[in-house]
Amino acid sequence: MKKIFFSFVVILLVSSSPTISQITKYFGSKNISLDDVGVINFIRYLDGRFYSEDSNREMHNTSPMYYAISEDGKIGYGWFCRSHNSYNCYDSSVAYKLMEYCKEYTNSRCAIFAYRNEIVWNNKNIIINDLSYSSIQEILNKNGLYKNISSSKKINDNNYLVYTKLLSDRCSNRIVSDLNLVRGGGLDCLLPGRDELTIGDQDGSQYSN
Repeated sequence: MKKIFFSFVVILLVSSSPTISQITKYFGSKNISLDDVGVINFIRYLDGRFYSEDSNREMHNTSPMYYAISEDGKIGYGWFCRSHNSYNCYDSSVAYKLMEYCKEYTNSRCAIFAYRNEIVWNNKNIIINDLSYSSIQEILNKNGLYKNISSSKKINDNNYLVYTKLLSDRCSNRIVSDLNLVRGGGLDCLLPGRDELTIGDQDGSQYSN
C-alpha cells in the first residue's frame, strides 16, 4: 500500500511539473544588471519572504517557485509555495500567471529571472545554495548580472538581514514616482508576490510538508 501511495505521489508531481519548453519562453534573455536592491529582493525570494497580494500581509516560511523582474530590472515579483518544499505545489500554469500579475503590477513587461533556486536568466542555470549577500553579489557580478551602484544605505554581510527579514513596511503596491516606496523596488519595502496552495490543500490529501 505504501509503495502504491509513493508511486502515485511521484506520478502526480511529475505530471504537474511543466516541461522546459513550456516555461523557457518566459525566461529573460536581455542584458540586465541588478543593483543592491535587486540583490536584496532576490535573497528575499530565495528565503521565501514576501508581501502577499492575495492576503495583504507579510508571508514567510514558504518556498520559492518563480522570481520575475520588470524589463528594466528595477522591480521584483515572486511566486511561492505554501510549504518548505516547492515540489509540494502544482507548477503547471504558474509561469504564465506570474507574467500576467507581474506585468499588471509593474506596468511593464516582465521576464523570469529564477526558477526555484536556479538563476535561469540568459540560460545561466546557476543553482544558489548560499543566501549570504556577499555570495550572491559575487555570483551575479561574475556572470554580468550586477552593477555596483552605491545605494543610500551600504549593504553588506553585517546588515543585509535587516532588510531581507523585514516583517512590515509602509510601502505601496502601486507604482509611484519614488521606487524606494514601491514594494519590490526599495530596500525598506517587502517583495510583492503571490503564493500557491499545496497539493494537499487543493485535493484534501494533506500532502503539504
